[in-house]
Amino acid sequence: GSGDSHDGHPGLAHLSNDGGSGLAALYTEDVTREGVLKALRDRRTYATNGARIYLEVSVDGKPMGTILEPADAAAPSTYPLFVRVVGEGPLSHVDIIRSGRHSRVELEGELEWALCREMPRLARGEYHYIRVVERSGAVAWASPIFAN
Repeated sequence: GSGDSHDGHPGLAHLSNDGGSGLAALYTEDVTREGVLKALRDRRTYATNGARIYLEVSVDGKPMGTILEPADAAAPSTYPLFVRVVGEGPLSHVDIIRSGRHSRVELEGELEWALCREMPRLARGEYHYIRVVERSGAVAWASPIFAN
């Protein structure tokens, strides 16, 4: 998700014509050195192709990058998926990807969008991630949530 330019313009490679423009983003409420390192180690990351898109994703209250433990027999068969997006420009659609299969939510140019819905529990080895696309072609991809 990151361009490898070192020109002082992260995500704005067109200013230096080096051709790369991706950005890596971290999801953390603790912007200290320790908090950033924890977010990296816990895979609380997402990528964009340069746009400053805010993306928050959780499954069963656990943020992107989480490895879910197997559910016991008494666990519910579904859990909540939460997605929040704030775009730089009008949003086109959101893809919800589950182990290679995806469903698309078409949007109407909103700048902010959120979803909370029940989804079937992930089976061992499955994963879930979100891709957001703006009308301009800007894209953000969340780190997957995995089932152990």
